[in-house]
Amino acid sequence: MTGRCGVVVAHGRLGEGLISALTRVAGSQDNLWAVSNDDLDAESLMADIESLVAERGSGREAILFSDLDGGSCCQACRRLLTSGAVRAVFYGVNLPLLIEFVFLQDLPFDEFCEALLKKSRGALGVHS
Repeated sequence: MTGRCGVVVAHGRLGEGLISALTRVAGSQDNLWAVSNDDLDAESLMADIESLVAERGSGREAILFSDLDGGSCCQACRRLLTSGAVRAVFYGVNLPLLIEFVFLQDLPFDEFCEALLKKSRGALGVHS
């Protein structure tokens, strides 16, 4: 078990889909879960995230991954960041970002964040 855990907070079943794909690449993860905003208001979404981190996080450093900056999922995540309930919120979550989350668990926090951002940004491109 690592010192970090994560929650993918997204619209619909996107979080579940990303974690399913991640499992195929990196194996099953015991420290990463999905939460959907389906049928939840902001307070309920925040409560679901907090509850999940408290129940499964076991005192680990919590990192949240949101689909869209400014959307309802990210707004809830940012409120939890402000409250001190989580350590960081990444937005624009993608599979390369989650792969780095899995494999770079032991890096110091600042290096960890920088590496995740670099890989995530570098994963976007176009073939034409």
